[in-house]
Amino acid sequence: MKKQKIKKVKDVKETPKPFNYTDIPDGKLKDTPNYDLTALYERAHEELSLQQSKRDQIITIYLALFSFMIPFAMSAESLNWQSKGYIFLALGIIGILFSLIIIRYKVYKDVYWLCCKSLTVLNNYKNEEMDKATVQSVFYTCLKKSGKKFLTDDNKFDSLGFFRKNLFSAETMHFMIQDTITSIIIGLGTALVLDLSTLVCVASGAVAGIIVFVLLLAEFFKKSRALYNVLIDGYDDSFNAAFSKAWFLHFYVDEK
Repeated sequence: MKKQKIKKVKDVKETPKPFNYTDIPDGKLKDTPNYDLTALYERAHEELSLQQSKRDQIITIYLALFSFMIPFAMSAESLNWQSKGYIFLALGIIGILFSLIIIRYKVYKDVYWLCCKSLTVLNNYKNEEMDKATVQSVFYTCLKKSGKKFLTDDNKFDSLGFFRKNLFSAETMHFMIQDTITSIIIGLGTALVLDLSTLVCVASGAVAGIIVFVLLLAEFFKKSRALYNVLIDGYDDSFNAAFSKAWFLHFYVDEK
């Protein structure tokens, strides 16, 4: 009797509690909203600087890891060359993950820079006119001003010009340091892991390293370019993909 009773209790499923959303009455809003745009600008600028600091910290950590692990693996007599290769590959995978994080920091740094530009322009508007349409229009204007030099006469994005313009920038050079070290480690690890002839191992390692370098660099430019997609296709989703990251500009009240 006890076992049957316990079974019945387990079979009973609780109905999920629904979320009750309540519309906020318009009367709760201030007649004259007070937006401290100066404070928002300062916070956005701090975050912009913080992205650079985080990027530099990641590169420093990886360099330290590289400086420690490579001599350790090479001097460990108890490990064969194949085992050392696996250590290098593991270190290379960490480098790839760090590279993707650096790319993310770079994208947010670009967005925060647009936030600072937008907040500077919004300082010229009345607080009571600070609605969703105004804020987004100012952000779009700043975005267009920043990316219009890469648009051709037929409204296409000049990817080659974008690449040339940013190839030797400080941001790209910092990333290429991380990318180069990661690619070398992946290539070295691949060469050591393969149990083939010396020529094949060296060739395979070189190819693996070049592929990693090119793919990471392509991802870097792809994510940087994606910020300007709305200038090309004019889609709402493309705009929201960029504006959603600009959370310092989400201070308005959307009455809808």
